[in-house]
Amino acid sequence: MAEQLIYLDIGDGIAEVVTRLRGAKQDHVVLVIPKRAVIAHSPINFKVIKQQADALKLVLSIITQDEIAKNFASQVGLKLLDQLGEAPTAAVATPTLPSAPKTSSYQDNISSFDAGGEIPVVRYKKLADPLPQTDDLALEMPSQRTKKLRAAMRWDWHLIKNFKIQRHHQILFGFILMGLILVGAVSFFVAPKAFVDIEVQSEPFAKQFTITLADEQDLRAAGPNVLTGRFLEVTREDVSSFKATGEENRGEKSSGQIRIVNHTNVIQGIVKNTRFESSAGLIFRINEEVLVSPARSGSPGTAVVSATSDGGGTAYNVSAPTKLTVPGLGDTGIDLVYGEVVGTFAGGTDDIIKVVSEDDINQAKEEATKNIFVAAEGEINNQLKRGEEVLPFLIQNDVIDAVPSATAGAKRDEFEVRVQSRSWVIVVGRKSINEAISNAAVFEVPEGKQVTQQTVANATVEVLESNFLTREIQLAVKLDGRVGPQLDIESIRQSLANQPVAKAVEQLQSDANITTGSVEIVPTFLTRMPMLLNNIRIQVIYLGE
Repeated sequence: MAEQLIYLDIGDGIAEVVTRLRGAKQDHVVLVIPKRAVIAHSPINFKVIKQQADALKLVLSIITQDEIAKNFASQVGLKLLDQLGEAPTAAVATPTLPSAPKTSSYQDNISSFDAGGEIPVVRYKKLADPLPQTDDLALEMPSQRTKKLRAAMRWDWHLIKNFKIQRHHQILFGFILMGLILVGAVSFFVAPKAFVDIEVQSEPFAKQFTITLADEQDLRAAGPNVLTGRFLEVTREDVSSFKATGEENRGEKSSGQIRIVNHTNVIQGIVKNTRFESSAGLIFRINEEVLVSPARSGSPGTAVVSATSDGGGTAYNVSAPTKLTVPGLGDTGIDLVYGEVVGTFAGGTDDIIKVVSEDDINQAKEEATKNIFVAAEGEINNQLKRGEEVLPFLIQNDVIDAVPSATAGAKRDEFEVRVQSRSWVIVVGRKSINEAISNAAVFEVPEGKQVTQQTVANATVEVLESNFLTREIQLAVKLDGRVGPQLDIESIRQSLANQPVAKAVEQLQSDANITTGSVEIVPTFLTRMPMLLNNIRIQVIYLGE
């Protein structure tokens, strides 16, 4: 199985790790984590990494020399590797004696050896006579073969003494020397790296606020809580086909008689086509109007009337003593005025056909809408420029219309749903949102404090409201983490550049906002901090996070 290596920087947070896992091209990913990495500060990060790897169906392994990272990774069940792989074992070639040419006056690439089995160097020798064939040598005495081979492969010192360095060789050596000097100079400035660890105190912090995403073309969009991006819109019209699953029995209807029972003390007038319903949901309608006398001396009034089933089918061929309630009379039509089947209803036959049901239409609209939104998201991704990304939860989908080709009850085996939609988004990356959260949080935290990077990375962001006309999306941001002293990392980096290591540590310890500070130089024999600011890597560790 091919492995894909993903090397993390010390400052990479969980968002960067998840993004790089999603972009993996291989099924087996090896995550290389440096010492003092930010993600190694909490076991929650490794749980998130494990969940993402499982969701993406990746085989994930970890390589790290950081004992804390190893401990957290093993706790969540991630595989630990000690090294990337084993070096291949070098094959040892067995020397062989090549056969001599039969007619050439030169012997090429012959390896000589003495009776003890030593293998001397290869040489080129002009021979007065061709060497005897290997088979002929095999017939001679060992001492004779050794003498002939040694004579054939003597060093020609004359060639070495006459060798002269030509001008083009001198030019080549000059370029090589200049290249070595240049590489040495670059290495002196670029190769040294300093890893600075700063520990500061932190305290719990929770806050909710909003951020507005607006179209960059809107000149009115400004403010600390406003983030602008590129507006994209996609409109689509798709037609999808679906199977009808409803059934209708269009067989012959059943007919019979119903005895209406009246337990009230008043006459009940029941109009024609009044519904009488069985406990199984079968509907019967009376064929004529009828008056039912009131109850007298404890006996209910009754009247018999003909009735016909509301639908076709053998299920309507019911028999006495089936009770039929009167839904039109409410509670009275259940126990005080009701019907009873007289004898048996007969004549119902089955003729079941497929029809479009109400559930069919609702489910088809839902599925067609889902499909058109997926297609619209693909179109939006195709419009992205280099370096842009779309966060799926920012895509706003609006259904303009969804029209089925058939109504409920239509006799159809299949039907279609035509959906018109509009999908739009304001293109901003996750990193830009995190920066906007950090900028907005400045106005929410106590003076002289700042939210930690991990707090920003773990912020919950949801769409609160969107408006297509104003091209704005309101985001609700929820922070639940920690804050610490406000540090100007760039100023600290500039003050440490090209300083002796001891003085750099002393300078860190003298800062009232810093609890402890340490410096590690690579290579270790250097005594000064790097001159290049990018080679000074500063990691802020918030105690309690």
